[in-house]
Amino acid sequence: MSTLTEKAVVKKELLYDVVGRDKYQINNKHDDKYSPLPPSKIVQRAEEPVGQELPYSLPCENREHFVNELRYGVARSDRIAEAALADK
Repeated sequence: MSTLTEKAVVKKELLYDVVGRDKYQINNKHDDKYSPLPPSKIVQRAEEPVGQELPYSLPCENREHFVNELRYGVARSDRIAEAALADK
């Protein structure tokens, strides 16, 4: 991923290869607001863009937007929303 080109290539990697021995947490915090799609649909949607170069921008097309779009069909980022509120 390059922030200069504002593009990122979608990769499929094993979780352990990404996090190693670091702690991680699965976060499904929007399940009370949005109905999660069936797991098979989430996987299908996640695999479709593998290898593709997609737009990437911190405020509107980041990783959090991407995974929320996969799980709920709604692209959103709480971090960006929280930062916008903090600036007010």
